[in-house]
Amino acid sequence: MKRYDWVCPSMPDTVGWKARHLRAVHGAHPVAVMLRAWCAYAEEHREKFESDIGHDYLLGPHWARLGKALHGLLNGDTGGLDCGTLSSIIQDNLDEQGYNFEHIS
Repeated sequence: MKRYDWVCPSMPDTVGWKARHLRAVHGAHPVAVMLRAWCAYAEEHREKFESDIGHDYLLGPHWARLGKALHGLLNGDTGGLDCGTLSSIIQDNLDEQGYNFEHIS
């Protein structure tokens, strides 16, 4: 899974967007806090149960709905976060866990 502080290594940082984004993602903006918690929940699940959150038929769907809801919040104020990067993190993590973003309700 992609970590909350992932940035695309192949994207050039010609205007300093990566540094601004990383400062914001480590900050206290609610969207950044929620993203970190969402990723941490899946990581802790893997460590504790030695299984991906996507394989948990009770918790996995709730985790997926949280991810989709968090993605929806990217349309609001994000405090300097790069929403394209966050969208990629959320959608790729959902996909890796076996969830099709379009089919999450």
